[in-house]
Amino acid sequence: MILQIFSTFLKIGFLGFGGGYAMLSLIFEEASKFGMTVSQFADLNALDVLIPGPIAINSATYVGQVYGGFLGALASTFAVSIPSLVFVPAFMQYEEKINNNAYLKAALTSVKAASVGLIFAVAISIMLSTAFDMANLFDWQNAHFDFLSLAILIAAFILHIRCNISPIGLTLLAGAIGWLCYFI
Repeated sequence: MILQIFSTFLKIGFLGFGGGYAMLSLIFEEASKFGMTVSQFADLNALDVLIPGPIAINSATYVGQVYGGFLGALASTFAVSIPSLVFVPAFMQYEEKINNNAYLKAALTSVKAASVGLIFAVAISIMLSTAFDMANLFDWQNAHFDFLSLAILIAAFILHIRCNISPIGLTLLAGAIGWLCYFI
């Protein structure tokens, strides 16, 4: 199992373009093969906001811990970091050539667009799971509407856009509201 976790996160590290948020859809796709549910993935995303460090490394550590214990966490964290440890020093030698390459600039522009789409897909998946208890976009007949979750989602979106409240503050506020409403 540890070798499978290592190879999975090595693949994610090599193929995860666009930063941590863009890698989340790839991480969820691969982690679902281990048995991760959308609810667990939503928990992972909440923890990513609260725990310091890069999203990809935090996510890899979480998934590795859940499915392989301490050794799984070490293996997944190391595996997702290997590509950066290899490529960053190698690319630093050729930075000038890379920055002036028109073909590479065009490819990276396309990767940026795909990254935004992947981030949006993860956000929609988490929203559907949290606010509507749906496994996917086409599962409307089994949807169960959770008014409180949807209200928190809309309020957090508005507060972040209009009032420029930090995501960490909104996450803590949403957690407190959820705790008060669901457990008290």
